Amino acid sequence: MPPDVPQMPDPVANGAFIPTLNRQGAIWLYIDEITQAYLDFAAQSKGTMLEIAAGYGHVVIKALAAGAAKVFANEIDAGQLAIIQSRVPTQYSGKIVCCQGEFPEHLDFPDGSFDGIYNARLFHFFDGNRICTSLTKMYHWLKPGGQVFLVNDAIYRTIFKPLIPFYERRVVAGDEWPGFIKDVRSLIPESLHPSTFPATMNFMDPTVLTRELTRAGFEVMRAGFYPYTGAFTLGRLDGRELAGAVGTRRFVGESEL
Repeated sequence: MPPDVPQMPDPVANGAFIPTLNRQGAIWLYIDEITQAYLDFAAQSKGTMLEIAAGYGHVVIKALAAGAAKVFANEIDAGQLAIIQSRVPTQYSGKIVCCQGEFPEHLDFPDGSFDGIYNARLFHFFDGNRICTSLTKMYHWLKPGGQVFLVNDAIYRTIFKPLIPFYERRVVAGDEWPGFIKDVRSLIPESLHPSTFPATMNFMDPTVLTRELTRAGFEVMRAGFYPYTGAFTLGRLDGRELAGAVGTRRFVGESEL
């Protein structure tokens, strides 16, 4: 590794995830069903892909290996982008474009730039307005017929179990954002360093993802709860640990469903 490239932290929690360089989050290494669908799409389309919040390039490299023609890797952290570039195998070095910028405020591309967009574990840190802005940008960045793949935390994890009754009451009451929870850190064990977690999270579910994708203009191809079966014990519960969705940008003139 070149001397100017930061050292990537070691995986923790039985190899389940890697802390970010600023220790304010983590890069999960588990390949869920929606992520696999994205990789399958990259293999089938052999197109140009964008991964927003690409971490250390774990999925970027897999997309290139699957057959993507080019992958744009976005990160807010220049150090993590340097690590991604250092990790990409030589045979793919001409197929990766690193894009630094905070999404969605400081990241822009021309309309119709990408065949596919992938983002995992970011929306549950956003409020509703920021999610709306994000999906509108994603919609325009995709080519007609292009697809977006979203993976986020649902509340159904052992670590968040005390919050589930509160969340479910808000669902029944028809709250627009039932998963928007303050003071998440109070539930994090000291061994996992609560101060490195965000104070507030917006846990996603299929209903919210479907609604917001539809509002942005997407045709929703699939949306659901998905299991996490990785190594982090507190991240598992009952098979509803992840909320994921796939949306397609409509072709010009295609009627709304």
